[in-house]
Amino acid sequence: MAERRMLSKSLLMDNKFLTLSNDSKSLYLYLLMFADDDGIVKRSIMIDSVLNATDNNYSELEEKGLIIAISGNDEIRVITNWNGIETIREKLYSPTIYLNVRSRLYLKTDFSYTLNKNDPSVFSSADKWINDGRPKNIKDFKPLIQQHLKEVQYMDGTSTVQVQDMDGTSASPDQNRSDQYRLDQSRTDQDSKDQISQEKINSANMQLSSSNGGIGENASSVDSSTSSKDNNATRESGRDTGLPSGVDRGVSNDTAISKQNINQPYQDEIDSLFNYLNQQSNINISDNDRLANVFSQLVQNGYDIKDIQAGINDILDFANEAPQYQHEKPLTQLLIQHLSTYTRKA
Repeated sequence: MAERRMLSKSLLMDNKFLTLSNDSKSLYLYLLMFADDDGIVKRSIMIDSVLNATDNNYSELEEKGLIIAISGNDEIRVITNWNGIETIREKLYSPTIYLNVRSRLYLKTDFSYTLNKNDPSVFSSADKWINDGRPKNIKDFKPLIQQHLKEVQYMDGTSTVQVQDMDGTSASPDQNRSDQYRLDQSRTDQDSKDQISQEKINSANMQLSSSNGGIGENASSVDSSTSSKDNNATRESGRDTGLPSGVDRGVSNDTAISKQNINQPYQDEIDSLFNYLNQQSNINISDNDRLANVFSQLVQNGYDIKDIQAGINDILDFANEAPQYQHEKPLTQLLIQHLSTYTRKA
């Protein structure tokens, strides 16, 4: 945790701050000073005793929207507008130790935190934004908001927040986000599937015809049947990445041949890491393509298998404390997003 924090005049002149009682003002300033680099602070006996702070003071800060209380954890508070108050250089930034708390936070377009992932101004989860380098030079939030909506819809299946019209000026009364997402998903999937299928057939026919003296059509039919079975098996075994169509789904079965060629030099290491992951976790993760590519990149970059295993263990330790990661898809997504970082630390 940093030894110094910056305070601006705008903070001290903010109406929410000015209307606080003097005791609550002092408490808020102390919380700012002792928060970690992600704006998360643990309620301290030292702070409470020095300021004679009570539950009423904390409640006043919560009511003003200056801090966020975490249900099920009375000791932890989050500074709502932390990212607007503090600017921490990348070289000095240290992530919070309360990863299970940060995983519940989302970023609004003013870079303040919220627990409500369905808030119409939310553009990213806190974890994803931080993993992307905590960018603040975002000029257009609309694509990020739409991507976040698709992720939420895929994970939850429903939403009570309505979609705006194409011009962005008004809400569509007869169409919610789920309807919009299903329409976009259907169009994207169909166009992509038709194009990829045709390209695969043409390529297979050309290759097989030249190599086996004209029996390409029969072999192509067999390959097509096998590909269909493989796709079904993939869906049944849960090898999806945890993201909806239209959002980066990673490498699919349609590109399994190219994936196999990429990872072939490290296939033994990849298989070993998947086996290790399933031995350490009570959740069985199938041979997920995107995760396999993460393994491959780490091995290719010279990281020792034991370092990667240590990174897996650290993420599993965190996931075991977070109920939302007790399923294959969200746990796989967590590994894809953070394994490289945890391996580097190891």
